Parts: sequence; C-alpha cells; structure tokens
Amino acid sequence: MRSLTAAVLLASLAMGARAQDDAPVFRSNVRLVRVDAQVVDGSNRAITVLQAGDFRLIENGRKRQIKNFLAEDMPVDVLLLLDVSGSMRPNLELVERASSEALRVLASGDRVAIMTFTRGTRVRLPFRENKQEVRRALSDVIGRERFIGGTDIYRGLMDAIEYVEKNARQEARRAIVIVTDDQTELHRDDDAVVASLAEADTVLSALLAPNAMRSMGGNPGGGGVRMPRLPGLGGIIIGGGGRNRYPGGGGQYPGGGAGRTAPGGTPEVAEASGGDSMNVGAAYAFRETLERIRQRYALHFNLPPTAWPSEMRRVTVELTEQTRRRYPDAQLRYRRTYRTPAGLPAPPPGAADEEEVISQSAEEQEAEKRAAETVTVERAPAGGQRQGRVVLDETERVRGPLPALRERGASPGSGPAAPAVETPKPAWRTATEADKAEAEQAGQEASKGAGAKKKR
Repeated sequence: MRSLTAAVLLASLAMGARAQDDAPVFRSNVRLVRVDAQVVDGSNRAITVLQAGDFRLIENGRKRQIKNFLAEDMPVDVLLLLDVSGSMRPNLELVERASSEALRVLASGDRVAIMTFTRGTRVRLPFRENKQEVRRALSDVIGRERFIGGTDIYRGLMDAIEYVEKNARQEARRAIVIVTDDQTELHRDDDAVVASLAEADTVLSALLAPNAMRSMGGNPGGGGVRMPRLPGLGGIIIGGGGRNRYPGGGGQYPGGGAGRTAPGGTPEVAEASGGDSMNVGAAYAFRETLERIRQRYALHFNLPPTAWPSEMRRVTVELTEQTRRRYPDAQLRYRRTYRTPAGLPAPPPGAADEEEVISQSAEEQEAEKRAAETVTVERAPAGGQRQGRVVLDETERVRGPLPALRERGASPGSGPAAPAVETPKPAWRTATEADKAEAEQAGQEASKGAGAKKKR
C-alpha cells in the first residue's frame, strides 16, 4: 500500500512538472521582448476581442513569431504626473472628482503613484495598490499645492520617466498619465523624451487642459534657477546629477523663461510612445485613459541572435489582411522602437538571422499609396485638363508650323518677332489626321509664298 501511494505521488509530481514546463515562463535572462499595442476603431473605442493570429509583428525588417500573447492579464504601474502651475487647480479638481470611478477599472495588483511638477518635481505618493490612499493623495495635492510658478514639462517628464524606471515592477506594464495645459517656459526635446520612454519601457498618455493658461501670459521673472534636491525621488537630483539629460550641464535651466510659454509637445510625445491624448474636461476622460492602459495587447517575441546589447531596434505591429477586412477602420498604437538589455551577451561570430525578410510592411505600403494619391491630386490642374502642346506622331513627321502658332498670327519667316505675349498653353493631346493635314497645307502655302518672293 505504501509503495502504491508513493508511486501515485511520484506520478502526480511528474505530471505537475510537465504542466509547469508547458506553461510560458518569462525570466529576466530569457531573450524575450514585449511590445504593448492598443487597437481602436474609427470611433476611438478599444477593440478587445483580438487573438495572437490577428497580428503580424516585424522587427528590424524581419517577421517575428509571437511567442506569447496576453490581453489585460498583466499588472500595471501608473504614475500620475500632475502639472500644479498657474491655473491648473480646476483641471486637477476634475481629475480628483473622477478618481473614485476611474480607479475602479484597475485590477487587483495594479499600482498608482503621484508626482507633481512646475519647474521642479516632487513625489507625492510612491507606488501604492490601495485605491483609498491614491484618492486621499489626490485630495491632498488639491488642498496643499499653491498652484503658482513656472512650468518645465521636459524636466517633469524626464524625472517621471526616471522614477518609473527605478521603482516600477519589471513584470508590470508601465505608464505615465500627465495632466497639463501643455504650456512650457523652458527647454523642449521631444526626441530625448521619446528615447527615454522607450528605454524605460513606458507609455505616456495625456489629459490636456488646452485653455488653462492662455490668458495668463506666463509668470514674471525667468532666468536660470538652481533647483534643490527634493525628497522622495530615490536619488533624482533636480537641477543636476543623475543622468545628464539637460544640454549645457550643471544645474542651470537652459534659456531662462522670461514669462513666455510655448507648446510643450506632450501630444506628439504621447503618440510616439504608443499612447494617446484626451481633453481632461471630457466625460469619463480619466477613466477611459486608465482603461486604455489596461486594454493593451502584450506581444512577446524572441530577440534575434544578431542583436547587440543596448541596441535601439525598430518594431512594426500590424493586423493581418483578414483582420483588416473585419476592422477596416482600425488603428494601432504602440511604441515603434525598443532598446535591448545592457546585459545581453554580444552575438557570437557568424551569427545569422534566419527569419523572413519583410521588404515593406502593410503600414508602409498604405502610407506610400496615400502619398502617391496626394501627389496626383496636387499635380492635376483645375478642370481636369492637362496642359501642354500638341504631340505629332513621330512615325509620320509633319513639317511646318503647328496650329497653335497660326492662332497667335505667327508663321516662320514672317518678319520681326512680335513682343512676347503671355498666352495660355494649349492642351497636350495626340495629333489627329485633321491636324496633320492642316499642318501639311500650311507648310505647302509657306513654301509657295517663299518661291513667289524669290521670283520677284
């Protein structure tokens, strides 16, 4: 009996081990890359019923097999980045009032952190799973912030990215939701922000208040300001230290400010990162933003054997032809670059990439088609007629003046040339038999006239 029990136990353990082997396990040392993609229809509603077979993934010009596919099963770490400058208070009050309903879309295990910014940044709440803590922290921001001072969106985004990179979970989907009027006084570098988002594997979404500060004209003062080290940033030094992401070095803001503001480029950066932008005053904007972060598809593929450490590589995600027919107005949002891990071993000598080469993605083909259609429309003159001159059949070349010359009262050898007069060019067309006969007759008459003149 004991031997039978032991045999059953060993068999159960073996079956469990095989079941674990069959399940996808993702470890940090596996050459695996994740791409998050959102799919929306023509009304900007998320399409959430797709499967792995509905997608095609191209990496550095080669088709990659999707090794694992997840939809909404991943935990998320979301950093709320709040602009507390100028007249942003009423816009943040909208977010605070909507937070109770919006946070319901987050699942168990999802976390939220809160950071505020003007010309500097400050963490108001580290990553927390407790939704009550998040709501209290939002209320504290509204009650305690003074809502004065200038704005540096570039610095706010860079510090937020660095905080997420250091404190978000490796296995979680990472996102920054910025609430701002998109007006900045100081330095702007969209490329640097997009590259940093790619390196931190983070998506940016924006809740925009476009009219918040248009009538205020910025803040007085300006000039270079040295900002202190602020608590709670995990080693981030505002105004110096850490990564030298600010041109010129040191702790000075480049350019000053002088009270003038300009667009901060937030919508463009959000789109480039695979995120989107919404009006903070729109109904359910906060809730829909969090829903879209959760409603992303996670596509995993293996790094090719030719990939180098810390290499920036390109990604294209598109729907298959059959799926595009089912959803003809579908749009995909995803980050188009990623950086390979710094600890990745260098490829061995002779390493080759055997995956299928894709010369042109469906997205590129569609863009090329639209560009060609645009050029055709721009070149087409009004009225649909092509401009030019009559083209004669070169196999039966007709000598003599063209009918267009006679219409202007000119003929070869008829005396001094009249002053040039701007006349519309006749239409391009192939010469008819009547044109040829008319031209031939005109040539004969010109020859007869020249002969009679010589006789006289």
